[in-house]
Amino acid sequence: MNASDVIVVGGGINGMMSVFKLIQQGFRVTLVERGQCAQEASWAGGGILIPLYPWRYRDPIARLDALAAPQWLTLANLLAETTGIDPQYTAHGIMHVRVEDADRARDWSARHDDMLVSLASSRAFEQLGPWVTPSLEPAFWLPERGSIRTPRLGQALRQWLLDHPRVTLIEHFEVTSLLTVNGRVEGVTGPRGRHLAPHVVMAGGPWTRQLLERHVLLAITPVRGQMLLFRAEKALLPSVMLMNGFYLIPRRDHHILAGSTFEDAGFDRTTTREGYARIHAMACEMLPALEKVEVTHHWAGLRPGSPDSIPFVGAVQEVEGLYINAGHGGNGVVLSPATADLLCAHVSGTPFPVDPTPYIVPCSG
Repeated sequence: MNASDVIVVGGGINGMMSVFKLIQQGFRVTLVERGQCAQEASWAGGGILIPLYPWRYRDPIARLDALAAPQWLTLANLLAETTGIDPQYTAHGIMHVRVEDADRARDWSARHDDMLVSLASSRAFEQLGPWVTPSLEPAFWLPERGSIRTPRLGQALRQWLLDHPRVTLIEHFEVTSLLTVNGRVEGVTGPRGRHLAPHVVMAGGPWTRQLLERHVLLAITPVRGQMLLFRAEKALLPSVMLMNGFYLIPRRDHHILAGSTFEDAGFDRTTTREGYARIHAMACEMLPALEKVEVTHHWAGLRPGSPDSIPFVGAVQEVEGLYINAGHGGNGVVLSPATADLLCAHVSGTPFPVDPTPYIVPCSG
């Protein structure tokens, strides 16, 4: 039992970011995680800090992205300075090439402060360098956006929480049910005991649906994504590059992440030969120099898929004191500061940073 104001269930990036923001509001928070923090989708993700093709999402995603984007530099610097773990936030720009719906991208950009810069091939090559595919147009450039190393971000957030006096971090604690009395939440319970608090936040990624199925029905399903790591010994790509739904992400050590698949495989996180072949072929088409580069890692993670990838953030009407922050699809990392801000407003009763309506948790009836 802990003297906390809020329990957050789920130690991924969104769960930990929720705790981080709640602490700023003065709450005492207990975070419970069934394994070790940031070892699921948060560890597996690429860390591109914009929804991959932003013009293909509905406006509620753009609003969250606009709220999150200005926070990343300050957040990354704070974590690096206070924990000694640098999340390696890098604003190296993002290039979309061979864009199939270029008119739609231009229309979206015009409505969002001309975020995308349409480039001819010569200008695109200036940004991407000489190693990429010779066929780039239509190409769109997103300056001042970039990526973050999600495993390092998870490590830094975890360390920050461990060091904070108002946080109790409990790993290897599986929550099996909520404790409720007369329609109000009182805490959580599992094989290792119980923890009590007047507010509970469920941030369990793709497992959130099962955790809450007695109380609310959520359209959250696991979506498997496989990725590869190319061990490049020199800088082959200066910025993030996307083509035909796949992407390459350069790291500061010159290694390149390549991804990703979107597969309906339930909770199966195994990698497949087919996934490897698809990613490898597309990566080499995007950056032919990778054909001679060794692949050192191949892994998979489970995204929490939801309708239109719009996350559920807010209160569960049927259970007083119960909240959800889950269902981000492939945008869990990039939107995490914004959905944590929105969650905090629900818990604390402060003004909402964005219109909360699109993210409302559905009633079970």
